[in-house]
Amino acid sequence: MNTDFLLELGQLEQGNVKTLAASFDNLPPNPYVDGAFRLRRYSHFTFDGAQLNRLPTKAFVQDDSINTYQGNVERTYPEIEDQICKSQAFTEMFNRFKEITNLDDETPIEVHQMRILAKHKQTTEPAPEGVHQDGFDRLGVFVIERNNVAGGEIQVHTDKQSAPFVSHNFDQGEFVILNDQKFFHSAAAMKPSTDDDGYMDVFVLTA
Repeated sequence: MNTDFLLELGQLEQGNVKTLAASFDNLPPNPYVDGAFRLRRYSHFTFDGAQLNRLPTKAFVQDDSINTYQGNVERTYPEIEDQICKSQAFTEMFNRFKEITNLDDETPIEVHQMRILAKHKQTTEPAPEGVHQDGFDRLGVFVIERNNVAGGEIQVHTDKQSAPFVSHNFDQGEFVILNDQKFFHSAAAMKPSTDDDGYMDVFVLTA
């Protein structure tokens, strides 16, 4: 792993973005506290630069010192669909993440596929825990699509109290990969741009 790595921005190929975007329509209901505004699948893999290896299903849990919103809650989500995991589009995301961070082949990479909902006349906090770290070494946020959404900028901070030095409406495969030990991140509140509901579709990779 590149111990000097800090942060990098990038863009996925547009054909791959289109492939990934379609899979978010199949996200199931989320039974946990954040289920009112976030639909989710969760899987984890190793990646040797050519081949993805899906690891056995496991529960996702964060200590409450890291996640003040639903820490210490053991959450089990449905796996990300095979047809997406086997696609060139999904592999490109892992290639970019691994190349930028220089992860070892055996390092597990956890993947959250989320649709964050922006409902009519409501304000959604995409990251209800506020400015935070995820408790990993590397974090990648890949925003696949924003639909009828105002706000929701992905933000990066030097510490928990600082104003963001990155704040951008990532969209259409734009991403940020960062050192989760050195930086904090958050997302601005969002709401629909019109009277219709909206959403933001995101893959979050951690290692």
